[in-house]
Amino acid sequence: MKPPEEVRRELVRQWIEKADQDLAAAVILLENAVLLKPVIAFHAQQAVEKYLKALLVRHQVNLPKTHDIGAVLSLVAVCEPAAALALQ
Repeated sequence: MKPPEEVRRELVRQWIEKADQDLAAAVILLENAVLLKPVIAFHAQQAVEKYLKALLVRHQVNLPKTHDIGAVLSLVAVCEPAAALALQ
């Protein structure tokens, strides 16, 4: 069995990897001048949400089952106030 810290690092890595993929999709669509603004915005929003959730996992905060960035950001504000302020 893996130590809890190693499990947490792996979960953070997985969240960041998924966020990177969403960000890459948004960038590719944007760079190729594809006029799919809602799709680009969706992938950008998903990337931000996943990066924030990676931060919450790092701080051992239980993740909400939500896509509400405001709700996720309010949890981030508890463990990383400066990061939450920068994103508002």
